[in-house]
Amino acid sequence: MASFSRVHQQVRQYEVFARKAREEPLRQVGSVVAPDDDLAQAYARATYDEERWVELVIVPSEAVIRLWAPGEDGSGSG
Repeated sequence: MASFSRVHQQVRQYEVFARKAREEPLRQVGSVVAPDDDLAQAYARATYDEERWVELVIVPSEAVIRLWAPGEDGSGSG
């Protein structure tokens, strides 16, 4: 089995959001991992350019505040 090492020791995960039309809400389309914001932008454009988006947004994963996770009822009781 081959072993892999990261080119950069410190990388961040970014969530990628997009919309095809102005009247649509942003929706999460995926994520990318990059050592900095500039490369994250380039990776997101290269990875998710198959669609004609009117808006493409990246957000560091640690900046996303999850109110509840799938399977939770959202009442705060879990």
